Amino acid sequence: MTYFISDLSEEFTKRYLDVLADQLPKKQRTYGFEYEFLPDRPMEIRDLAAVEDLLAQSGKRGKNGVVFENGVTVAFEPGGQLEYCSPPLLPDDDDKIDELLSFMLEINALIKKRLGIGYVARGYMPGRENAPLCLTSERYVNLYRRLAKSGSRGHEMMKGTAAIHLHVAICSIDELLPLFYRLCELSGYELFQMSEMRRDIWKHTDNSRCGKPPCCSEKMDDPAVLIDRLIKFGLQAVVLGEEVPFSQASDRSFESFLYHMTTIFTDVRFNLKGTTLELRTPDSMPVDLFKSRWRQFVNLTENIS
Repeated sequence: MTYFISDLSEEFTKRYLDVLADQLPKKQRTYGFEYEFLPDRPMEIRDLAAVEDLLAQSGKRGKNGVVFENGVTVAFEPGGQLEYCSPPLLPDDDDKIDELLSFMLEINALIKKRLGIGYVARGYMPGRENAPLCLTSERYVNLYRRLAKSGSRGHEMMKGTAAIHLHVAICSIDELLPLFYRLCELSGYELFQMSEMRRDIWKHTDNSRCGKPPCCSEKMDDPAVLIDRLIKFGLQAVVLGEEVPFSQASDRSFESFLYHMTTIFTDVRFNLKGTTLELRTPDSMPVDLFKSRWRQFVNLTENIS
């Protein structure tokens, strides 16, 4: 089995590097965020459908959510959480940040006014583990089943937590390692780390796909080594719907592996589709606290090379 994992890892690492070679270099580094809000009460499927219908009156339904003219996509999470996904932002786009934060508050206020559902910026609300699963696609049903077996708090994670994910674009392959190490470092900073309550939930969710990446403290000099290490971690993570590691899955194609990697929820994650690194540890926070946190994130990553 080790030999087989090594073979797959070697093949997938080469293909990852080939895709990166097509996408890089980029002329300008951009940043982005995903900002989640928890509903103030447990949600039903019909509640979330009503929220989506309301948003679709001023936005356009897309593959990943409701898309608005300002570039924001509003996506949905299994407990009825709203996730605001920003467009790519330049490092000094302070006016745009202000505009997007105001937009989020306006949308939340509209939902409260029209539907009576309040959305709050908080990392965790207890008592949601037995609430209905509001997303019923195969992906979420399979994840729900997996988390019923892999730990004791996975259903709380899906329905009772909210986070902020911070993205930084990789402009050249030489930036991959220093940016990865910086985000690993930031995941332990008080400003960006998980709260103790949310961390305890993640510790009891699924060790095969959660927690720190396997190589945050491992000294590496070649970005290909990092990609190989992350791929090997993914190859050993359980495939949703099959309950076996990817290395034993029925479909071991590269395309299937790329999808599988989107179900890995480590604190720092490499996103090949957007050629970005994601810091996934911060709890959701009140909007008036976010801008300074955003500015610190940008400042701490902007001069990495």
